[in-house]
Amino acid sequence: MLHKSLALIPLLVSLGAAPALAKTVVIAELGTAPLLGTSTSTAALRTDVAHHRVWMRAAATKLGLSGADYASFAGAIASSHVAWVVVPRHLDAMTWRSGNRVYVLHDVEIPAGTRGWEVDLRAHGRTLALFMPATCGNLSLIVRPLPARIAMVPRPRVAALAPLPAPIVPAAPAAPVVAAAPVPDDSVPPAAPVAHTFPPAVAAHHAFFWYPLLLGLTALNGGGSSGPSAVPALVPAAAPVIAAGCP
Repeated sequence: MLHKSLALIPLLVSLGAAPALAKTVVIAELGTAPLLGTSTSTAALRTDVAHHRVWMRAAATKLGLSGADYASFAGAIASSHVAWVVVPRHLDAMTWRSGNRVYVLHDVEIPAGTRGWEVDLRAHGRTLALFMPATCGNLSLIVRPLPARIAMVPRPRVAALAPLPAPIVPAAPAAPVVAAAPVPDDSVPPAAPVAHTFPPAVAAHHAFFWYPLLLGLTALNGGGSSGPSAVPALVPAAAPVIAAGCP
């Protein structure tokens, strides 16, 4: 009877039904119960994950991942956003497969120096570090708390921006005021031009200047008359009187 009870302990540990009796499960060699099998490259891993979606979803459910968590993990594998690392020896949980059934082991220790791929997800204030050992492809999990400086820093609040002032548009320059040309008034007759009259005595003044010359010419000709009586007497007119203000 005691022998049968001891034989049930690995099964209870694998099913998580007896946490009080659980202890670290040491795996001496990987690959004896692989989930996907050996992957030799990231491209091969991507192909295996896409080909065995049913097993991968079952393994993620066994590890407690949500549908969104698994979608993020599958997206990282499909886009090759993974890291090639040395898988930590101690794992919180590791899945494995027997036939078409998927199981999970908790508190697992694997051989040192195991190489594989890592994808980190952030969910519920913690980091879900997911590992895929290259030898077996057993999806494994380590839950890590976020660093205090990340977990305690609140999300920055975006202050509301004050509306920008309306742009100042310069006023258009005022149109120049053009004075209207005065309209002539036909009712007012135009002013008569001022006539400037020059006195005729100016001509007489010049005639007096030629009088001695005419006397000499008469004496030289002799004519039929004698004496200066034949020459008409030119009496110079009186000097013209120019009114003040006239030219």
